[in-house]
Amino acid sequence: MGCMGLKAGVYGGGGYAGVELIRLLGGHPEIGAISVASRGYAGHGIREVYPQLAVDGEYVAPEEIEAGDLDVAFVAYGHGESAGAVKELLREGAHLVIDLSADFRLPDEGLYGEWYGEHPAPELLVEAHYGLPEVFGAAVGRLVSNPGCYPTAAILALAPVVRRIDGIRSVTINALSGVSGAGAKPSVKTHFVSVNESANAYGAPRHRHTPEIETMLRRVGEVPEVTFVPHLIPITRGELETIVVDVQDVPEAEEVLGWYAEDYEGWAFVEAREEYPHVAHVANTNRCRLSAAVDDRAGKLLLFSAVDNLLKGASGAAVQNMNLALGYEEDLGLEHLK
Repeated sequence: MGCMGLKAGVYGGGGYAGVELIRLLGGHPEIGAISVASRGYAGHGIREVYPQLAVDGEYVAPEEIEAGDLDVAFVAYGHGESAGAVKELLREGAHLVIDLSADFRLPDEGLYGEWYGEHPAPELLVEAHYGLPEVFGAAVGRLVSNPGCYPTAAILALAPVVRRIDGIRSVTINALSGVSGAGAKPSVKTHFVSVNESANAYGAPRHRHTPEIETMLRRVGEVPEVTFVPHLIPITRGELETIVVDVQDVPEAEEVLGWYAEDYEGWAFVEAREEYPHVAHVANTNRCRLSAAVDDRAGKLLLFSAVDNLLKGASGAAVQNMNLALGYEEDLGLEHLK
């Protein structure tokens, strides 16, 4: 690519989220150069490894990228590994760092320690902006913490409700996800033979996305401890959540749809409809599709939320956060993903 425009770095460019970032940045009108780091693929051509990408160049080792020259750095490492890289990038002068791991999503060091272990860079927790702009606004500062895919779907569905309703007695989230959510590294659990023609719950009753959902919803209103149960289903990408809210005075579904329309008016990638969302409605898009219903017999509010875990749940949201942090329209380079 030419040298005009922004300089972007992708760290962890060999995984699924990294590949999506390369694809999106390669077509972004303000990106002039992309450096892609991957220890496993260093020295290999990007198109040699992923022929579907329209980006030339080679994977390099992380230390080969001049971080101080970067306008934006995306870190797509796993939790625990990411924080050290983020700290180093900020120290070396990267203008903006967007972290796709869980390392900066929980602002409390003690809470992080309870769910993940000792934090590698706790002094940066207060700097991180939680990058769900439709709820918390455009990113400020140098460090953006990209939300998890499950929390993205859950918080977008629940925030308008939590903001308006007191006395929520319980929240139960049943979530279904495609196999790409488990990452590119193969395992027995994600082997084709294990996943095909099957479905299973995992991570219950203490999935690590639970405190992220609770923490961010409590910035909006009062909510009790959340029951969150994810399931693996035999599709490549996409997530669907069915959320059951037990509340004393159940609102009408039409009222909830009105709350969604009000809160997300003007945002490009969140839409609410009477029709319940399908994974196919959002796959390969940066869109979150919402709906609501009422179980009159049981007296429960039902919320439905669907996202593509690799786009609105990861890389698409990261580019959206970059756009907003740098003063561009949120959908710049993402128009085709609405």
